[in-house]
Amino acid sequence: MCSRLNQFAKIPALSLAGKKLRIERRPRKKDEDLKSEVPVIHNICPTDYADVLTMQADEIGIERMRFGLVPSWAKGGKREVAKKFGLTFNARCESIFDLASYRGPILRQRCLIPVQGWLEWPDRTTPYFIHRTDDAPVLLAGIWDVWQSRSPEDFESGAAITSMSVVTTPPGRYMAKFHDRSPLILEGESALAWMQPGMKADGLRALFRPYESDLLEAYRVSTTANLARNKSEQALRAIAPPVAQAGDDPVQMVEDPDPQLMLFER
Repeated sequence: MCSRLNQFAKIPALSLAGKKLRIERRPRKKDEDLKSEVPVIHNICPTDYADVLTMQADEIGIERMRFGLVPSWAKGGKREVAKKFGLTFNARCESIFDLASYRGPILRQRCLIPVQGWLEWPDRTTPYFIHRTDDAPVLLAGIWDVWQSRSPEDFESGAAITSMSVVTTPPGRYMAKFHDRSPLILEGESALAWMQPGMKADGLRALFRPYESDLLEAYRVSTTANLARNKSEQALRAIAPPVAQAGDDPVQMVEDPDPQLMLFER
């Protein structure tokens, strides 16, 4: 599961396959949900907006998208679709071509989400922050869609929602210490290929590989990170040494977690 993202205040310069990328922020859609104007950097939760990289006419740009995909065909107003599609923040690679919400976007609308890192909960109460030891951006593979409300009550607050989901795979060896799923992480030529239009299903499936890297590092952070309203950088502060790369055993459950700080409490 990848349900909390942490980004950079300003996305660092990116280079893929030896090619430096010139990235510009695209204008906000005039009818986009007003929530997209609220910048969130730390502890980005489902329904928050995050910065996402998309390709248009061979140019990569930054767009802000809701974390949790709302398919274009969804019926109802914003409140209704928010209830229906509250768990679409991750798209499992094994079923992504079969489920109605994802099978169109995976073929036509793919993106990359640059993150400083993300949070995982091995026991649903104890958060670990996962990042690269060199603090380079981690590029998570995603899919996106645009939904438009036809309900007049949504017009004032913005009738359109541009949204995305993070694609997940089985975990690599290190990530298996924390969860049985991992975000699909792409680098170099694979990241560029993911963004290209015209990719077929077989070519995309070839990219669905667990990520292995000695540069990944995870450390335990305070259970205050469990609070969705906590958007402070303190949510990422280490309170224990990093988990070693060596070994295959899952991390041990921390005794007596604070019941007042359960995951997703608001």
